[in-house]
Amino acid sequence: MENRGRKEFEIINLEDHLSLNEIRIKMQTRPGFLTMQKWLVIYNVIVHPRSLSEIAMHTGLSESTVYRIVSDYNQLGPEAFDIR
Repeated sequence: MENRGRKEFEIINLEDHLSLNEIRIKMQTRPGFLTMQKWLVIYNVIVHPRSLSEIAMHTGLSESTVYRIVSDYNQLGPEAFDIR
């Protein structure tokens, strides 16, 4: 139980694929609400680093969705959010 509580407060780590300005451009130019939400999560992780649960609450997404978005971005980079 102690590990679970500690994990809730850990700051999310993000790979340095793009600059903040490049992320803003992606948010403004990529089509689709869901794609914009994904970029909003990444933007939040960079601008105001905090726990996964806090970012989930702030963006209105579930913790598992925020985790998956960050994981996809870390592994695949910006291409993770390209519409297929």
